[in-house]
This record gives sequence, structure tokens and C-alpha cells, in this order.
Amino acid sequence: MPTIPPTLTLHGTPSSPGGRHLRAAQPFKPGDAIAYFAEPCIAIPDAPTQALVCNSCLLPSPGAQPRLCTGCKAIAYCSVACQKADWARVHKEECKVFRRVQTAAAGRPLPTPVRALVQMLLLTEKMESSTGLRLESHVEDFRRHSNGGDGEPERLEGPSWRDLELQAMGAVHYLGREASPQNIANALEAACKLQVNSFSRLDPDAGQTGLYMHPGLAMVNHSCTPSAFVQFIGRKAVLRAYRSIQKDEEVTISYIACELHRSHRQRSLKERYHFQCSCPRCKDDLDVYEVCQAYPHLDLNRLSLMPDLNIFSNSPTSGSFRTNGALQHVVDEIFLECSQPLADMDFAERSKLLGNRWKKCEPLGKDKLYAVEPLPRVLSEASVYFTELGKFSHSLAISCFLALNCDPFQYPMPFHPFRVKGMLAVGKLISNTGQGYATGAAQSSINEPMESRLKQVFDTTDSITVAQAALMMGAWWGPKAHSEEWQPYQEAVEVLKDVETIPGRSDEKRMLSLWAKGWAGSRGRAVLQTRCTEASPGACQSCFGYHGHRVW
Repeated sequence: MPTIPPTLTLHGTPSSPGGRHLRAAQPFKPGDAIAYFAEPCIAIPDAPTQALVCNSCLLPSPGAQPRLCTGCKAIAYCSVACQKADWARVHKEECKVFRRVQTAAAGRPLPTPVRALVQMLLLTEKMESSTGLRLESHVEDFRRHSNGGDGEPERLEGPSWRDLELQAMGAVHYLGREASPQNIANALEAACKLQVNSFSRLDPDAGQTGLYMHPGLAMVNHSCTPSAFVQFIGRKAVLRAYRSIQKDEEVTISYIACELHRSHRQRSLKERYHFQCSCPRCKDDLDVYEVCQAYPHLDLNRLSLMPDLNIFSNSPTSGSFRTNGALQHVVDEIFLECSQPLADMDFAERSKLLGNRWKKCEPLGKDKLYAVEPLPRVLSEASVYFTELGKFSHSLAISCFLALNCDPFQYPMPFHPFRVKGMLAVGKLISNTGQGYATGAAQSSINEPMESRLKQVFDTTDSITVAQAALMMGAWWGPKAHSEEWQPYQEAVEVLKDVETIPGRSDEKRMLSLWAKGWAGSRGRAVLQTRCTEASPGACQSCFGYHGHRVW
């Protein structure tokens, strides 16, 4: 069962200031793997995908589709070994639960929170006795906040107390236990523990979501300027350093999206985790540009799409959002609406909503606060929309704009997963818009309208060289962003292999090799020297209904 990895030490008590927390047992550099949490108590896919992915290893199956459990026929495994391992772990008892669900719920899948709660009730006693880590539940806090006792009626996330009661009653029923007050109370406490201590196991690259709970990982405290971040690889969680961490220094992660504004961060943290954050970012209400300037190791951006460090240190927008009350009010009004995902909508509906959101974000664009949400999220949705529509030139223009004006300020370290994915997206989209790459020619002549666009963004119109450089950077930072098993990293490596086979590119290959080794020549810098332009988002203005008008 789970323990604290030897590279970390546990300090504090539930009643001490800051509660329990983990400190580094040795120093770590940016991007280092601090610890691996390989034996979670709960690691499950969400209900819609539980019959499509292996419920034991949680790894994508590139070959045959996983086979359903012969007992419950509700969840799947990629191999006999995985099935046996999960049977011994929890599924021997869980299988009975799924059979009861099939009888009572007409074949509908067991909701993910209820399944996690079932496993929690099956494993709680064994888990706490073996680890000595009793998890906090904050039952009374959940009850009070759900009844409006905190004076904040607006909810951002998390279930209501009634939702938790329904989950508890469902778990007790499907476990075949008596619905006694004590059993319901025990299930409610377990449901609250899951809310406070579990992680969303999100892997958009593999198309997976789910839930992950490890008592040791749950001991890591929150900060809105975290020193580390978490990635998931199958049943394993990897804790990585986001900046240098000294021995005996507390390790922190962010429980929520750091790019949220303070009011949203504070409300979300209080609602689900029941504390008020007092980190420097919250204490002084720093905006995204101020936080970026304060981060150490900005020099690592020399190997990124933003090699000019003056852009970070001399940002004219730093502090302007924090001091602009009227603009903050506008953002508060549009934030939730513009943050809702657009999945499962047809192209016409998505185009209309994107156009509306684009217009709502105009005040941020006019003040050049491109990295302030919800503008980056709207642009990301637009890039995905145009990619799915096959309009790669439009998607490339937006991806370049995000890589230059949004991502570096939201995520200052170039190995942040979003930064790496941005580099790879630019590389792949450039290759998709260049005729030469598709035909294997040594030099691509870029189709209109992308020739003028790339001249504005990069100091070269050789799309293959630009694509290769962006992919090289993504491949370099990929293992520090996630792992060598990461799907975007693997794709970058494969594309780079293909690029290297294109004949007639000996000069470009030599130049990129020198650049990759730190060559400081002007031509090496020119490959990725970017010039911020207001025209980048303009590629999609006709689709958003701005015919002939510059939006920003």
C-alpha cells in the first residue's frame, strides 16, 4: 500500500499551521523528478471510458481493444496479468457491485464518483492501517458551505451536500450493506475525503480522464505559485520540480488552475479544500505578468519560442490588469461563460459561440493583456476548431500567437506541459501548411496566406527548418514536462526522424545542430527569433464575423 517516497519527508500535524506537508529530502533542479507514487489506493478511468481502457494499468492499448471482465462485463483489461492484479487489488469485491448495478440500473455504468467511493469504502481500513496516514474529510465544512453558511452562494465546482448524500447512499446500496445511519455517515465521510484528497487524472493526449487518490501525494500542500507539478503515467503519479528546490524546503503544487483570477481561485479552494490561500500571489493579488517576472530560471527560455528574455523582464502590461478595476469587472462577467468547453457541438454552433466569446474578450485585446484569462482559453478553443475543420493555416496563426503572447507568461518555464505542447503544435502545423514537407522537397514554398504570416512571426520562410526547430525544442523539454512515454513527445521524435530523411538539407541540418548545442550566431537565433504581431489572430477574423476589420 502507499507510502511516502524516500526523496520526501513528512512534517507537521493536522492541527499545526499549514497542516501536514512534504519537504524535499535532497535538492532538485527544474524539471527533475522529485518522487514517483506508484501504488495508489484508487486509480480509475471515468465511467464513459471504463470499458475501453485497461482498468488496471490505465495505459493506452495501441493494438487490440481491451477485453471486458467476464464476471461483470463492465470494465476492461488489456491482459490476463492486469486482470489478475486488479482482481487481487479490489475487483474481487467490486465485481459484485457492478453486477448489482446491472440489475438495478438497466445497464447504465456506475458513476465515477460512486465507483471511487465504493473502492474507498472497501480499502479505507486497510489503507489507513498500513500507511498511518489518516486523511482529513472536512465533513462539517462541506455541510456548512453547502447550506450557505459561508455567505458565498455562487458555486464554481464540487458537489453539494445533497450530491454527497446521494453518492453515499448509492455506494452503501451497491455494496449490499444496510442503509443504517452509521453506514451512511461512514460513506459520507469517505466521500468528503475523496473530494479533499483525490486528483483528477486528466490525460487529454490519450483521451482519458479519471480519478487518482494516493494518501502520500495528498500530503503535498497547495500554492498558487507552486514549486512542483504532477503528471500521471498509467497508475503512477510523477511529482516534478517546476523550479529549483533546496533540501528541507517544502514542496508545493497547485490544486487548481493557477491562471484563474484570485477571486475564482479563492472561492474554488475554499469550496473544495476548505482553506484560504495566503501565498504571495494571493496576498498581493499579482496578475499573471507579475508572477511571471518573479519566477526564477527565466533564462531557460533561451531554448524556447521566446528566447528574448527582455520580453519577460520588461513587459509593459505587468501590473496593469491588477490595477484596472473596470477591466477586472468585465472579466468577472465573462469568465465562466467563456471558460465552458465546446466539445460535442457541431461546427456551426461552435463557430457562433467562438465568435461571441471573441467579441467579449475584446477589452483584454485592446489593452494587450493577451495572457489574461479567458482570452487564452478562447484562442485555444479556436485553434482546435480550425484544426478539426482542416484549416491548418488559421490554426497555425492562432497557435503562434498563443506560443508568443500567452503561454510564456502563464507558464514561465519552457518545460511546462502546455508550453511543450504549444511548441509541438506549431511544428506540426507548419509542416501541415508547407507543400515542401508533404512532398519531401528540400525547400518549401509556403502557400498563401501563410507565407506573409510566417514572415511576420519567424525570420525565415523555410517551413521545414522552423518546424524542425520547434519539434526539436519540444522533444528536448518533453521528458521534463512529462516523461519519455508521453504521447506528444513520442510523436515529435517520430516526425523528427522523418524530417531528417529529407534529402538536400545538409546546410540546414548542420545549422540546427549548432543551434541546438548553444550556437549564438545570428543565423541560429534567426530560426526562432519571433516578432510579436497583432496580425496573428487575424487569420480567423473572417470566420468570426469581422469581415475586413482588424479586431485588435
